[in-house]
Amino acid sequence: MIQDQLSRGHRITVILRALRIPSSTYYDWLRWHPKSRNRRRIKLKELVQVLWQRRKFYGYVRIAKRIRKLLKCRLSDRTIWKVMRELGIQSTMYRKRSKKPSTTTDMPQKPNLMRHLADLSEVVTTDITYIQLINQNWVYLATAYDPKARKVLAWQVGQQMTQDLAVAPIQALIHQGYTFKMVHSDMGSQYTSRLFETTLTDAHLRHSYSRKGKPADNGRIEAYHSLLKREWVRLEQINYESILDVTESIARYNTFYNHDRETNGRGACKRKSAAA
Repeated sequence: MIQDQLSRGHRITVILRALRIPSSTYYDWLRWHPKSRNRRRIKLKELVQVLWQRRKFYGYVRIAKRIRKLLKCRLSDRTIWKVMRELGIQSTMYRKRSKKPSTTTDMPQKPNLMRHLADLSEVVTTDITYIQLINQNWVYLATAYDPKARKVLAWQVGQQMTQDLAVAPIQALIHQGYTFKMVHSDMGSQYTSRLFETTLTDAHLRHSYSRKGKPADNGRIEAYHSLLKREWVRLEQINYESILDVTESIARYNTFYNHDRETNGRGACKRKSAAA
């Protein structure tokens, strides 16, 4: 208002008298500059907003961790929690919803060879999960996963949950010359099929099986699929008109997961590149 009146040619003393503003207050305001602490707070808010816009499923812990890595500074999780409250933003990660379509087998329980291993460096775990299109149809994602490095090694999306889909990521690793000695899966019919078992036998790979009703036996790949759903699919699903849309979306997430994803733990989880 004052600047507007000045631009019209009015004298500042007349303006201040009319507005009942002490001249000392006005000149103090002219000389005022944000303190360095305030400037840092403003910049921090801008950075938090940018990071949250990029990964809306990040909460304050992971945003704080990301900023510490970017700025090489000491910064408490609580500070970012306060900033996010001031900005009115929070993690958009979704809770796990319905159970996935599953298959069963009447085959007797086979041995869980991975259960007592101390070193998982030569083990590949595998599993199939479901993703729904906007037309309510299902597509299926088969993944091969490194349980030690916690990274996606290979994956395939298919329209049906078949033995061919189950074996595709393992065949990709074999053809790439990836070094491993054991594959761990559940007891689903795709993984106890002749095709799957023959593929492993021909490649001189041992097969380890989760106990029936014990998904925790394959917990690390189960956790990856859960994160994929909660962090990514629930946000992207509105765009899933076809299996191609899903495939492109999963490719983007796996690149992020293997390279850039921050964990909630104290140590950063270093991941290598994905093979799809």
